[in-house]
Amino acid sequence: MKTYFVKTIATLGFVTLALNAYADRDTHDPDVNARQEHQDKRIKRGVKSGELTKHEAKELRGDQRDVKQLEKAYKSDGTLTNAERKDLHHELNQNSKDIYKQKHDGQDRTVGGTGVGNPGTSGNASPDTRDPLVNARQQNQADRIQQGVQSGELTKREAGKLREERKDIKQLEQAYKSDGTLTSAERKDMHHELNELSNDIHDQKHDAQTR
Repeated sequence: MKTYFVKTIATLGFVTLALNAYADRDTHDPDVNARQEHQDKRIKRGVKSGELTKHEAKELRGDQRDVKQLEKAYKSDGTLTNAERKDLHHELNQNSKDIYKQKHDGQDRTVGGTGVGNPGTSGNASPDTRDPLVNARQQNQADRIQQGVQSGELTKREAGKLREERKDIKQLEQAYKSDGTLTSAERKDMHHELNELSNDIHDQKHDAQTR
């Protein structure tokens, strides 16, 4: 009986170690993804409310992209160790602090350090706020989401999240156009966001989930 008990304890210990090793090799981290999405929305809301200048928002989005690239690099070998998860959360903590500081530094869109919002400013500002390509891409993505729901490639939850992303992009576009200009940098940022959404639509439609 004693020998059986010892063997059982040893087996349980081995299983625990194996599970811990497997968990350490898992690249899935919903908390990291949720924090990235939340921070993206904080930046977009900051632009819309005027708490962030366009220049500040651009820098903060650059920080967000750096974290995503770091995450991609960490996952490239098929593992995401506890140390790598800790490092990602450290970077996200720093981004969160930077977003807070920039949103509470007393600047607003019209007087931020970029000169945008002033009709007489030279450079890449354009008095035209129309961008037919942006509008066409938004409509195409709306159609792709609807088609994915109808075909069963997208679950209702997936479609809901994708539509939220579309709504955020529309709000960002509205914020950029609120000063009567849509600069080249802003157009580029819009297309970057649309590229991200397009990739998300593709990934969700091909993840083997169905309604």
